Amino acid sequence: MAKKRRPKSIVKSKPKMTARPQAVFPDYYPKFRCIGSECEDSCCIAGWKIPIDRVTWLRYQACQHETLAPLLRSHVILGKENSPQSEQTYAYIKMQADLRCPFLQPDMLCMIQKELGSEALSDTCATYPRFHNLFGAQHEYSLGISCPEAARQVLLHPEPIGLIMAAPDADLGARDFINFRVPQIGISDPDQISIMNDLRSLMLYILQFRELTLGARMMLLGNLLDEVDRVISDPGFKNIAEIFPVLSSFTTLFAEPSFIETQFEQIPIDLPRKLLAITAFLAEFLHHADPRFAECLNAGVNGLVGNEASRLGVGADLLARYHNAYDSYYLPYFRDKGYILENYLVNDVFSQLFPFIHGSFLDLYRKMVFNLSIIQVFMVGMAGHYQGLTDMRVVQLIQSFARRTAHDSSYLGKLTEAVASKEAPSFAEVMWMLKER
Repeated sequence: MAKKRRPKSIVKSKPKMTARPQAVFPDYYPKFRCIGSECEDSCCIAGWKIPIDRVTWLRYQACQHETLAPLLRSHVILGKENSPQSEQTYAYIKMQADLRCPFLQPDMLCMIQKELGSEALSDTCATYPRFHNLFGAQHEYSLGISCPEAARQVLLHPEPIGLIMAAPDADLGARDFINFRVPQIGISDPDQISIMNDLRSLMLYILQFRELTLGARMMLLGNLLDEVDRVISDPGFKNIAEIFPVLSSFTTLFAEPSFIETQFEQIPIDLPRKLLAITAFLAEFLHHADPRFAECLNAGVNGLVGNEASRLGVGADLLARYHNAYDSYYLPYFRDKGYILENYLVNDVFSQLFPFIHGSFLDLYRKMVFNLSIIQVFMVGMAGHYQGLTDMRVVQLIQSFARRTAHDSSYLGKLTEAVASKEAPSFAEVMWMLKER
C-alpha cells in the first residue's frame, strides 16, 4: 500500500530579515502590473457602479482644477437616501451612456490619476484587481480574474500555486480598505481561526492534488464541505475544533487516489440534462454580453449547435457535436493545460475566502460547480468552432465570463432550479454536473 501522506503547508516563508509585519499571497501576485492603455478589456469601460469612499469624495469636492473639477462635481454622485451608505460606499461614479467612465481619456488613461496623482484615486480604482482580505489577523492579497492581465498571471501558471509569506503590499497597506474578512461575526479566538485555516489549507491541497482528475477533486471537496457542514449545523455544536476528526479522516484518503477516482466514476452521467441546464439561459447571456464575451459565446454556440442559435436544444446532433469537439479539440489541449482550470478554482477559494462568506457551504459549492461546468461546456463549443484552443482564447473566455458574472449571479438561481431535486438540498445533487462526458 502506498505510504499515507498528509497535506503539507502551502505557505512558503521567505527568509526573515526584519521583524516587519507579514502578509500572505499567491506566488503569482507580485508579478502583476496594470498594463494601462494596452489592456484589451479595460475596467474603465465595464459599466460597473464604482463606489467612492467618503475621504475621496471630500477630496474631489475640494478640487479646483479647471477641467477636472466640473467633471468631478457632475459625475461623482452621493448615494441615494434609501441606499446603504458607509465610509467606503459614500458616493459613486455615474457612468456615461456607453458604459465608459467619464474620466477615461482618449488614450485610455485616467484623467484623475494624470491630474491629481494615483493617491487621489478611490479605494476601488486604486486597488482593482487586487484583493486585500483579512483572515483573522492575517492580511492576504490576491487577484481577481475579471482583469485580463491578472487572469493571465493566475491561469497560465503551470506549477501548483504556492502561498508566500512576506512583507505587506505598501500600496494596499496605505489604504484602509478590506474586500472580505473572516470571521464576520461570532469567532474571535485565534485557535479557532487557526482551525478554520486548516480547513482551507486542506481544500487548497485537494484542488491541487494532481493524481486525481479535476472532477474527482471537486467531488472530494464537496464531500469534505458536506461533512464539515453536518458538524457545524448540529444543534449541539459549540467549538470549531469539533471538525478536527473530519479533517483527519480526509487527509488519509490521499494515499489511494484510485479509490477516490472510482467513487467519482460511479456518479451517474447525464450529459443531455447538463447541456440543457446550461444552454437554457444562454439567450440571456447573448443579449447582455459585451463584445469580448459575446465573441466567446457565439463561438461556443456555433461549435455546439451550428450557426443558428435558435436551434439550441439537446438532441442527437448537439450531443454528437459535443462529443466530437471534446475528443478532437478540447481534450488534446487540456491534457497538458489542466492546470488552467485548477488555478481558476484555487484562486477563487483564496481570493473569495471560500467557503466562509457570502452564504451557506452548499450554496457556495453549487456556485463553484456551476461556474466550472459552464466554462467547460462553452470551452468545448469554442474548441469545436475554432478546431482547437489557444491560451489566449481560453483566458478570454474565463476572464470575460468572470467579468460578466461578477456583479450578477441571477443565472445561478436558474441553474439551481434546473438541477435541484425535490428532496432536501444536498451537495451530492449537483456533483453529476462535474461529469464532462
